[in-house]
Order: sequence, then C-alpha cells, then structure tokens
Amino acid sequence: MTASLFVIGIRVGWIGPDVRPGDDGFARAAGVAHAVAKPVVDGLESSLCGQLVRAAAAQDWSSQRQVARCEECTRLAG
Repeated sequence: MTASLFVIGIRVGWIGPDVRPGDDGFARAAGVAHAVAKPVVDGLESSLCGQLVRAAAAQDWSSQRQVARCEECTRLAG
C-alpha cells in the first residue's frame, strides 16, 4: 500500500459537546469524508471542496475506503 497526497477530514459542524476523545466522527449517520492536501497539522484545515474540516495526519485518504466520501473531493483526489 502506498500513501496518498491527501488525508481524511470530517466537517467541523459535527464537533460538539457530545464528541469524546478518540471519536473520529464517522459513526454519525451523516458523516462524509473530505480530502485534505498534505502536509497537515492535526486540527482545522480546508478540504479540496472548500469545507472546513477537522483533519488528522494519520488518516490517509487512500486507506480509509469504508467511509462515505464527498463526491467533489473524490473527483479531485481520486
């Protein structure tokens, strides 16, 4: 497996008082992954489609295929 040039981010709108440490946000029904260009510092970033997302450098875009993905980010990042 090779690393991609992108990491996964989740929309900031899903961060709230119900989020516990270690919660990646994808368990929520409406969770959609967005692509964020590397390099990434863990925290708030802008995705390829323009959404403000919470991104983590350890979540590689190419390795996380089980989550729903933003159509525009998928088109741009592959």
